[in-house]
Amino acid sequence: NCYIPDDSASPITASDTDNFAKNLSLFIRRDAKKRYWHQLESPAAGHCIMRILCLHGRGSNNEIFRMQTAAIRADLEDFEWEFVQGTFRHTEGNWSLYTTSFSKLPLYGYYYPLDPASVLQAEEDLFAIIREEGPFDGILGYSGGASLAAQLIIKDRMENPLALPHERAFRFAIFINAASPLNCFSLDDYAEGDLVIHDTIKGSIAEEAADIVMRPSALRKKAGIDNEDQPDVDAVKTAFAKLKGVTLPDGSLGFTDGEYGMVRYNAVSEDTLIDIPTLHVRCPAEHRHHGLHLYEMCEPRTALEYHHEHDHDFPRGRTEMKRIAELIREVADSA
Repeated sequence: NCYIPDDSASPITASDTDNFAKNLSLFIRRDAKKRYWHQLESPAAGHCIMRILCLHGRGSNNEIFRMQTAAIRADLEDFEWEFVQGTFRHTEGNWSLYTTSFSKLPLYGYYYPLDPASVLQAEEDLFAIIREEGPFDGILGYSGGASLAAQLIIKDRMENPLALPHERAFRFAIFINAASPLNCFSLDDYAEGDLVIHDTIKGSIAEEAADIVMRPSALRKKAGIDNEDQPDVDAVKTAFAKLKGVTLPDGSLGFTDGEYGMVRYNAVSEDTLIDIPTLHVRCPAEHRHHGLHLYEMCEPRTALEYHHEHDHDFPRGRTEMKRIAELIREVADSA
């Protein structure tokens, strides 16, 4: 099912967020390991029917993600929202209306994009948070946060194939402008001869990887950023030059640092990877790795779509946000 907005330009009024704030209790804390900042928004009356884990996009923070989702959450007053902020400082230039015009706080991601080990660590950390802070009913992610959310769901299913619905990490998921999920692994997980190692990274993933860390905005010195948080240009170039290409048995292309590897989960060669109810909010004009590819990995009978016209930026507009909130409730009720 796909829903197209008919009035996405309608403004979000101040009363939307004001009314929402009157009905909330907000708690800000850090997790047990003192690494991740949590922001928990609960119905003030204590009547909560759904608990949602929220992961922001790469180069964002909890403040921005709370602002982006405020109008949606205003129509879901009986939901509880747990925002977990990334720990990898993001110092690149940004393009989004939200990150350039709203927050003055530091921006973060959940891992370093060219380090498979850091991706695996982020997954492990979030599973620990789920065990300590859960259970959660659903997960909401935007862009890179949606990709990470999908990775958690896929890994949980693979590691617990016989788990009953109430034993799963999540019963439903909301993906907004989702980047394609990453499959990171130790080379030791494969038998000798199963992987083909190349001297250079092959395929489009090479250009995309280079664009992430080698583009001018990623390497230049940024005003207002402490020296210790400035990118080490020489170190970045050296690390990138050491990466080699890798081909998995199913033909998936990726890269390796000699110990760990990274590829995208393959929606074509693998069975349905995500079998829980899902909502996919995306712009059809965007690259397929910004939403469509993840949609193709999900069970089509329980996957809803909503299309917007804001490219990779977050959807906005009063009518649009209300419709997304309605679809979130529909997906939650179906789980």
